[in-house]
Amino acid sequence: MIRAALLLALPLALAGCGSAPDQPAAEAGEQGDAAQQRIAQARIVVNADGLSASGETLGFSTPRAEVDALAEQAFGAAPAKSRNEECGAGPMDFSQFGPLQIAYLDGSFAGWFLRAGEGVVTADGIAPGVTTLDALQDERQAQQLDTTLEGEFQYTTGDYGTITGFAAPDGSIDALQAGISCFFR
Repeated sequence: MIRAALLLALPLALAGCGSAPDQPAAEAGEQGDAAQQRIAQARIVVNADGLSASGETLGFSTPRAEVDALAEQAFGAAPAKSRNEECGAGPMDFSQFGPLQIAYLDGSFAGWFLRAGEGVVTADGIAPGVTTLDALQDERQAQQLDTTLEGEFQYTTGDYGTITGFAAPDGSIDALQAGISCFFR
């Protein structure tokens, strides 16, 4: 009797296994494809520990001349340079390449700040102005931070680093940041 019931239930259980993929899984695949395309088209790819361009990776603590030279080659233009004497970590220098601001402390690469724009994405394919906080929370489990900076969040990257970001009230990601910054919290 039990065997007959199992034989009747088995086809029903197997029918459930053969169903079409659910919509969230299909959307995740599409988002992954779009992220890979953004990475392939990027001039510079940033990550939690530095940046890459033209097959070369430079980490935090690399001398400014090397980082600026690589970014200048990638963007085909010299950076706009600035300095802020009043950062929490001490006076910092900055080089601006399109949407990417590179921060230097004592002459070494210390961090980066990325706004919406062309040519730069994270190693996970995340791009301000393109990726939403909801999509990032689904994929990377982003967490809102309780700071004085509106919309601040952080997420763990695919290589287990941490990137901080800022989201607008509509859920769009306005900016991303890693390393040392000059934000006052």
